Amino acid sequence: MMEQLNAQFVGLDIHQSALHTFLYEKRHFSLKRAHFHSVERNSPEKIEERYNWVKQWQETDMDFTSNCVFIDEAAFHINMKRNYAWSGKGKRAVVNVPKTRAKTTTIIGAISSFGIVNVKVKLPKVTAPSKKRKATSGPVQAGKGGTVTGHYFNFVASTLDVMDKYEQFKDHYLIMDNAPIHKNKDMQLYIEGRGYRCVYLPPYSPELNPIEQFWSIVKRKLKRVALLEEETLSTRISDSCNKVMIIDLQGFCRYSAARWADCLERKSI
Repeated sequence: MMEQLNAQFVGLDIHQSALHTFLYEKRHFSLKRAHFHSVERNSPEKIEERYNWVKQWQETDMDFTSNCVFIDEAAFHINMKRNYAWSGKGKRAVVNVPKTRAKTTTIIGAISSFGIVNVKVKLPKVTAPSKKRKATSGPVQAGKGGTVTGHYFNFVASTLDVMDKYEQFKDHYLIMDNAPIHKNKDMQLYIEGRGYRCVYLPPYSPELNPIEQFWSIVKRKLKRVALLEEETLSTRISDSCNKVMIIDLQGFCRYSAARWADCLERKSI
C-alpha cells in the first residue's frame, strides 16, 4: 500500500506506522488473511445453483459428518499471493482475482470425518515414478505434474480399495467438485459399480467441500521455499497431513454441512 501511495502522490512524506494508525484507528481497517474469490463465485446464477443442489440432496440420507468421503486436488503455485490484506474491522478480507495459469505441483486427496483416506503427490518434472512415505496407510506417490483422467481414475480406484477394508465406509458417498475430469461418465459408473455413490458439488462452491479447509491447513504449513525443493516436498506434505487431527477433520465436515442453511437462504458463501 505504501508503494502505491508513493507512486500516486510524488513527494508524499508519511511513515508506515502513521499509515497503519490512520487505517486502524480512523478508518477502522485491520490487516487480515486475504481470501481470494472468483468474481463468478457469488453471482445470482451460482447462488441459485447451490440452492437447488441443497434442496435436492437434503431429501436423501447423505450426511457430510457420517457417510461421505471428499476428494479433490490442491494446486501449489510458485507465484503465491500474500495471505493478508486490509479490510474494515469485523469484516473478512476478500480479494477478487482473475483466472490465471501457473506451473503447479498437484496433490490429490480423500478425507472423511473418520480420517485421511488417501493422499497422492504429483511432482512436476519427474521422469520416473517413485514411492514415498504417506501420512496414512500406503505410499504418497510422486509422478509427473498435472492431473489427467487416467491419473485421477487410478487415485479413485486406490481410494475405494482403502474404503473396502473398513466397514464404516460401506455405501458411502464420494463427494467431488464438478470439474470435467471428475464428471467422466465411466468414472461415475465405476464408483457405483464398486458399491459407492457419486455426488458432484455445484460450481464455485468450495465452502461446501471440507477438503478445501484441509488443504488450506496443509498449505499454511508449507513454506514457499518448499515448493522449489522437489526432493523434500513429499515429506513436508506428509508431515503437514499428519498434524491434521481427526477432530479437525470432523470440524471441517460440520462447517461445510452448516453452509447448507446459507445456501437455502440464498446467501453468498
